[in-house]
Formats: sequence, C-alpha cells, structure tokens
Amino acid sequence: MRSIKSKIIVFSILATLIPSLGLGILSFQQNETMINENVTRELRALANYASRELELWIKEQNLTVRELATSKILIEGLSKDNQAQARKNKLKVQRKGLELYLQSVHKRLETVLELTVVDVEGGILASNVESPFPVKLSPDWPQDASIQGEVVAPPQWNADYATAVLSIAVPILSVDDFILGALIVTFDLRDIQSNLKDKIKSPPGDVLLLDKDGNVMLASDAAIVNPENPVSLDPAVIERLRNNPGEYEIFQGPRQEKVAGLAYMSEKPLITIIATRSHQLIYAFWEQQRNLFVGLISIIILVVAAIAFQMSHAIVVPLRRLIDATGKIVQGDLNVELTSMQRNELGQLTQMFNQMTNQLRLDQAKIEEASAAMQQKNALLETLSVTDSLTGLFNRNKLNAIINDQLARYERNKRPFSVLMIDVDHFKTLNDSLGHVAGDEIIAGIARKISQSIRNVDFAARFGGDEFIIILADTAISEALKTAERIRAHAASVHCSTISKTFKVTLSIGVIQSEPEDTSLTILLSRVDGALYEAKRSGRDRVYCVQPKSDSAT
Repeated sequence: MRSIKSKIIVFSILATLIPSLGLGILSFQQNETMINENVTRELRALANYASRELELWIKEQNLTVRELATSKILIEGLSKDNQAQARKNKLKVQRKGLELYLQSVHKRLETVLELTVVDVEGGILASNVESPFPVKLSPDWPQDASIQGEVVAPPQWNADYATAVLSIAVPILSVDDFILGALIVTFDLRDIQSNLKDKIKSPPGDVLLLDKDGNVMLASDAAIVNPENPVSLDPAVIERLRNNPGEYEIFQGPRQEKVAGLAYMSEKPLITIIATRSHQLIYAFWEQQRNLFVGLISIIILVVAAIAFQMSHAIVVPLRRLIDATGKIVQGDLNVELTSMQRNELGQLTQMFNQMTNQLRLDQAKIEEASAAMQQKNALLETLSVTDSLTGLFNRNKLNAIINDQLARYERNKRPFSVLMIDVDHFKTLNDSLGHVAGDEIIAGIARKISQSIRNVDFAARFGGDEFIIILADTAISEALKTAERIRAHAASVHCSTISKTFKVTLSIGVIQSEPEDTSLTILLSRVDGALYEAKRSGRDRVYCVQPKSDSAT
C-alpha cells in the first residue's frame, strides 16, 4: 500500500465497491423482508385453510355419529331392562345383535374404521371388530357429553391400521334423554388428506398434521408419510412453533431439507397444523438475483481495476523515471536526460526536471572548479600551518604535536624513540659577517642536509633560529648516535649561492632516548637541551649522547 499505483487501484475499487455493496445489501434486505412477509402470509393462509377444512370435516363426522347414535336399535339395545336381563341371564344375544348392526353400518361408511358401543362406565358392549381401538373416556364424560354433545379423543397414529385415526364419542340417549351409553366411532384421517390443500387456490407448500408427540400423522403430500417408519420433527422446533403460533421459522423439514414453516394449534381435536414451504424454492429467485448482482459487481470491479491500473501506470511510470533519475543525481551522476511525450502536468514536470539537471551540471562545474582551487589553497595552508617557511621542515607547533604523539605511543607499547637537538656552531658570527640573506640560505642548506640524512618515518623540525630537532621513531640510542654522526658529517660544508661560496659548517648535537620519566613535552625537551649544552660545553662540533639509565653516559 506504499506505492501510488496500489493506492489508486485500491481507492478505485473501494469507491466502486462500497456504494454498490451498500445499495445492494439494502436492496436485498428489503427484498428478503418482502419475501419473508409474503411467505408468512401464504403459510398462514395455507394453515388457516387446512384448519377450516379439518374443522368442517370433524363437524360432518360429528353429524354422522350423532345420526348413528339416534338409531332405535342402539337405544333399545342399551335400555335398562335389556341390560338387566342380559346380566341376569348372562346371554350374549344382545351383544351379538349390536355387533351385527355395527358391522352393517361400517360397510356403508368408508371413512369409518371402528364403531364401538360402551356403557355408562365405559365398558365395551359391542364393536364391529374383535379388538376395538382402546379409547379412554374421562371420568366426567357423561356430564361433558350432556353439555358438549360429544367427546373427541386426541388424534394419533395407529400402527394396526398404519394411518392416523380420530375417535369421536357421542352419548346414546333414551327417549327421556337419559344417557344409556356412548357410541365411539374411529375415523381414518386420510379421508381429509385431499382437503388439506386446494390444488388451484392454495399457495405452494405442504400441510402437516402432528399428534401431541410431534409425529407427522398426515400430510397434504402423501409421499411425506411413511406408514412403516413414521416421520417426526425436532422436538425443540415443534416447541418453538407451538409457543409462537403463526410465527415464521426456519427448520429441517420432514424431507430432510431446509423449510420455512409456521404452526396453528387446534384445540378440538388437539392437533398441531404446520404449513411448510421449501426454503430453496422461496429464495431461489433471491439467490439468482444475488448471484447476478455479485457477478455484475465483480465485472464492474475488474473494469474499474483495469482502468485504474492504466491510469496509475500512466502516472507511476513517469514518476518512477523521475525517482530513478533523482536517485542518480543524489549519487552524483548529473548526466541524466528524460524524454516525455505527455502534454500534461507530468510532461511539464519532466521538462522542468531536465532544466534543473542542466542547471545542476553548470553549477557542479563551477563548484568543482572552485573546489579544486579551494583544495589547493587548503593544501597550501595546511602545509604552511605545519612547516617552517624558510627550511620546509616542520615548525614548532607541529613538533610539539609529534612529540606528544610519540610519548603516547611509548606509554602504550614501551618501544623507545630518540630525540636529536642540533645547533649550528657560531651561526651568529656567520650571520653577522655574511648578512641575514646568506645566513638564511645557510640555514636552509643545513635543513636540506638533515632531511637527506634521516628516514621517511623520522621527523625533522626547526626549533629556533639555528636549532633543529630530529625525532627518530622506534630508534634506540645506539642507532640515534649513528644518525647524529651522519648528519654532522653530511652538513660539514654548505654552498651559499648568494655569495657563490661554500662554507664549512660544524654542528653540536645532543642525543637522548625516551625514558619512563618523560611524562611531558617539557621534560623531554629539557633533557635533550641539556645534552646539546654538554656538546657545546665539550668544545662544539660533536655529538653528546645521554645513555639510558641502564647504561653509562658517553
């Protein structure tokens, strides 16, 4: 993200992506809300339709059962006299007659599975089957029956019939409205399967009828119900649907697919009606639009990224050339020339860069010329600052620095050095008799003789008017003595061009070797000056050497 190109590309993508995604997300959220509302409305309509059809069907069955319960045969068969006579004689004639009647009625009613007659205590008196479906009546059923007219047993799955059954109990009344017993009719709920959903008017989806345990007893699509393996939903899902009737919920359907559904509870009979619709079918168009939107946004981003890349390339490439050219200038290469065919700001910047480079080359030439002159002057000044103008040897200031450096090195490595102090004998007499010009020429000649007599690593300096000091690096006293004698012999005659005459010159030389007590410049110079004094006092034109403390003096 440091380069301009990447920033331009990222900015272009974000400038396109953020508004597009914002509008797209808002639009899809609104569409999703509308879809959810429509689906909720359609599922409610589907569940309401199934609930009404179930209610109408039960009413019709109630009327059928009521009509059967008013049969004269049932009333007479359950009369008190007949029941007493049957108990007294222990005969089965009464029960046999009722069973024949019930069997004949069963043949005429296709939706009826069982017809059973019970007494007031709920004991079975007769049935059209040998083992009737057990239906438990409440202890207060006679009172409930007299008030409500019938008692509906909760629907449930019957494994013997491999279907969902519903039992309706209707009281059998005597002529004087005395409850003689009850007629219990068990219906096959598959009779209502075709009525759960209108094939033309009902919205798409499935209707499920669940018993109290959450098992699917009946569905508008017969393929959902498996007689051999009853289908059940997640108990947690059923609990949420029952606790929030009419509320939209997403869950795993009976076909093991994600569905949207809601539930209605029917109190009479106690049954749960669930309307479902495939989640995939609900959101198929929404997902198609979403995929189309994502594809369109992707194409737009690619186009914008390509345009941004071209724009950034048109900007960054000239800038990169300018940066590289500037880098060469920073490194000292001013032979840089850029070409640009653009007529925009970058072209103007390139043109101004070339003008700046030309001016820098001109300025550099001037600076180099001035620098060369300055270096020459600095070199001359440096030379003058450390040398004696007459002899070309080091001056007093440089001599002090050299001696201090030698003392420091001697303190570190304990390797001795030697010092020679030279004085021209009777120079004042020569200077007075020959004049100062000739005297200066003699001094310069002696300095040349000294320079020729020492090594490159040694140092020679003019200490005073006719005095010189030689520093012999890493040299013991014995070698220093030889050097002193060589200097004295080599400088014995000096030619003076001013008067075209060669003069015999003698030198007095004091020689010492560095000692541990030479802790300062003053101590060292004092000792070598003492040696020079002894050479003069001994008659001049000689070398006086101060032996180290371990040796005897010469």
